[in-house]
Amino acid sequence: MHSSMAARGSLIFSFLGFVFMSFLAHVTGVTYSIPFQADCVGNQYFDLAGLLCRDCDSVSQVKSVDGLSCQCRPSYKTTRNFGGPSTTVECEACAAGQVGTVDGWNCIDCETADCLNCNAGDIGEEYSIAGVLQGTKTCTTCDAATLPDSAGIQCERCHESFLAVNNDCTCNTPLVGGLCFGVNEIQAPAQDTFQVSYEALDAPLSSWYYMEYLQAAEAMCRLYQNLTACQMLGNLCVLLHYNPNSLNDACGYFEAIRGASATPLIGDNPDWVVYMPWLKYVADPADEILTEINIPTKFSAEPTSEDSTLKLFVAQYSATGQYRGLGSVRGGVIQLCNDTEKKMNAAYTFATSYSSSCQLKAQDLWNNYETTFFDMYLQYTEGSSTVLYAVPVLLDNYQDDGTFENRQETNTNWQLTRRFFLVDNVSGKTASNTPATVIRYASSIELLVTLQDEAGQTREGKIYPPLLKIQYSELVYENDYDSNTEVTVNFRVTYEMSRDYGENALSTALGILSGVGVVWALVRSNAWRRRAGLIYIDIKTMFKFFFFGLGMLADVFFVCLFGTTLYWLFFFKRQDLVYLVLPHKAQEVSFIWYLSFAFFCKSLDVLHLIVYQCLSDVFLIDWERSRGRVVQSSDPGSNKGSVAPVSIWRTYFVANEWNELQEMRRSSIFFQMSAMLFFLEVIGLKNLTTMDPRSDVYVDPSDYTGDPSRVLRFAVASGIYLLLSLLQWIFFAFIYERFIADSMRNFVDLCSMANISVFVLIDNTFGYYIHGRSVHGFADTDMKEMRDQLKREEDNLCGQRGLLPNSEQQTFEILLPMKFREQYNTILQPLDGVAARIDGTRGRPDAGRNQEAEKSIQAYQTMNRFLAAFLDHGIRDIDYVVKDKLLLEQILDMEFYDPADKGFFFNDGGHAFDNALFHGNESTLQLFELLLFCIVDLMFTNFVLAAIITYIGSAFLLKVRAAGGRANLAKKTLVDERFLI
Repeated sequence: MHSSMAARGSLIFSFLGFVFMSFLAHVTGVTYSIPFQADCVGNQYFDLAGLLCRDCDSVSQVKSVDGLSCQCRPSYKTTRNFGGPSTTVECEACAAGQVGTVDGWNCIDCETADCLNCNAGDIGEEYSIAGVLQGTKTCTTCDAATLPDSAGIQCERCHESFLAVNNDCTCNTPLVGGLCFGVNEIQAPAQDTFQVSYEALDAPLSSWYYMEYLQAAEAMCRLYQNLTACQMLGNLCVLLHYNPNSLNDACGYFEAIRGASATPLIGDNPDWVVYMPWLKYVADPADEILTEINIPTKFSAEPTSEDSTLKLFVAQYSATGQYRGLGSVRGGVIQLCNDTEKKMNAAYTFATSYSSSCQLKAQDLWNNYETTFFDMYLQYTEGSSTVLYAVPVLLDNYQDDGTFENRQETNTNWQLTRRFFLVDNVSGKTASNTPATVIRYASSIELLVTLQDEAGQTREGKIYPPLLKIQYSELVYENDYDSNTEVTVNFRVTYEMSRDYGENALSTALGILSGVGVVWALVRSNAWRRRAGLIYIDIKTMFKFFFFGLGMLADVFFVCLFGTTLYWLFFFKRQDLVYLVLPHKAQEVSFIWYLSFAFFCKSLDVLHLIVYQCLSDVFLIDWERSRGRVVQSSDPGSNKGSVAPVSIWRTYFVANEWNELQEMRRSSIFFQMSAMLFFLEVIGLKNLTTMDPRSDVYVDPSDYTGDPSRVLRFAVASGIYLLLSLLQWIFFAFIYERFIADSMRNFVDLCSMANISVFVLIDNTFGYYIHGRSVHGFADTDMKEMRDQLKREEDNLCGQRGLLPNSEQQTFEILLPMKFREQYNTILQPLDGVAARIDGTRGRPDAGRNQEAEKSIQAYQTMNRFLAAFLDHGIRDIDYVVKDKLLLEQILDMEFYDPADKGFFFNDGGHAFDNALFHGNESTLQLFELLLFCIVDLMFTNFVLAAIITYIGSAFLLKVRAAGGRANLAKKTLVDERFLI
């Protein structure tokens, strides 16, 4: 650790320097920024300890060639120089007619002004080989204060530490780090002074590197304020993860020297003292440091803005304390993962959540990386001055008495530090020129940038001090030095903002709307109770309330989540001054839970819908009567004839049409999924979901593409899905059903032509009625007569098809009295279990099959007569009236009338009976499919897979509905399931 380490051993000072400016104490805490200027002007040198410019003595000193120290003027000779600040460099004026020698340590006669300037190709010989000052070159033994150089061709002055002890190049005490110190100048090492603890080892390791350099660095820093030695002592402390629990290691030595200096380097910052590096924050707690508002820059998301990037700089130091300069982090300076410079620089584009991860060979960490230390600063402009703000570091591995304080969730007890490294392959050395037994590497680096907020409102574009989070991992030579061993390293830039306001707004919206949803579920439950003919609230009503509530909560959560994420999408992508940043993955937990809850609720809602529809009562009323044709009896012994039976095929035909309608949708899931993938994958709208402020659909492959954001993927997918659903609804409602085919109206027409009415009870006393009674009185006829009937209708030569005279109204919502339901159940009661037993035989002869079939036929005929008589007002104590629903009844989807004495047929104005089918519950099904699509994408981050699974899930639901509806139709209509195709 020679003085040449500070004077010649440093790299050429190739960066833009700094100008020191005095800062007044901040009224609320310590000042953590330093001024920055293009160059150290005049007779100023750059103080590498404080990263600022200091003045050399104007009389006797000038700055050195590398600009990192002061040296004596040509007319002075150096009498003392330990490589410290200018106050440690002592100069003595030469006598008249003399100037200082080139090395600055002596004076020599000079008769001419250019006596020290030799011609090209010459050297100025001021000393003999022995180091004796002379006028001409002579060859002799080196002087006592010099030593031969490595080439043996000239004498060099030995290190100042030797001369300070014996005034020659001998040393009476053992050398420490190659330097000579007097008695009692070296700190006596304790038992654990040179030991380094590693998490990968059970016991501390005795480090050769600490044995070689620690004592010398401590002594040079303490006795002579040698800047390089102080930097190295600080580095040795950093390699111990800032161990705060010992007085005999590098950190203990460092704190003792720092505490002995009462002069802060920058104004009021006692943590950064003169000639010492700044390692830890002690003066202020972490929560105050991280909420400082001294950075005035308003950052923008506009790419052309000067303030659209984080201007981060790092001061670099070698492991032995030499200053390597200060420069930008751009170009991957602090990133272990290599990529194109353009992509690595994207990490510092403001508001871009950057993430990179890669595999590194373990051997490279031992062989191809140099241990370098960094102090990070954020550069900004304040008025006409350029300022550097110190960026704090949160070291995950920091321990205090065995407690990892920096792993706590709250920042109150965090210990913030300053200096960090990427790879440590020196502290684990047990001998010189051997690989380290253990190496450390930065396995995870995260730069956290937090937007300022005031009273819950983000201050546009302004940030708190950035925080650099680092976690180190370890490798053991015996276990990991293998050509196949690889390690994973991560680098992230994360943006945060106070989410209290947004989360409170979302929570408030969810709370209020959920309350409204629960109230609506109560209304629907009460309506169901009335329709079920229940007087009191029972367990069935509670179950209904539960399922109705789940469906409403799913709708509420989706609406709130979609509104919130849509806000993030539009305002994050289109902002100028940044006031909004996306939640990162750790902050998306609540969003994931909300979305999962909505999907769970909607899944149960759809399951309830399917079961509800598959348990409804359906009966096909055949109005056809025999036309009186007499046929000969098939009994040879009988002379009597019989009335020709009415054909059952019309009933079977209508039953099959109803069976097809049960699973009919008002949208195409194939088109929906195909269009989704077209817009997301082909058009490229998925590029809007990245965690960067860019809003371009097309992304240059050479540009960095941010990680996908779950909230933005949900917003984009939901927005496109809803838009496509709206387009499909417009197409089906205004084009397809008007000009091509309206399946529901066609079914009503079919019922009229087949002389079949459809009676559907989805609840105990509530359902739908399709009046299909033919105005011609019969439908069991040939083609010619059927055409004649249609012709008479076209010419208005017959009555209208409606239930009431001179009415076209054929479809109704019905609310029936309990007497009707009791009679209905009485007719069907003998058939309990008959349908299943008949179906089980599948047409094979069975001893009891004929008897049960007869029961089914008899029940069918009885039910047909009963319903026909009821509709014809033929039952005295069971009757109904036809009327319109009140507006409030239509809005609330409930009836205010009590059907105690008579039933009500409400004109529905369309085909309300599709509520008993999938066709009338399209919004519920589509929301389920949308949530399924989003939940799959949430799990796998793959739109294609989400589309495939959603399509399969939708098809599965249709199959379940078709199978359940088919079985229920056969059971409730008493139509043999074998005739349902």
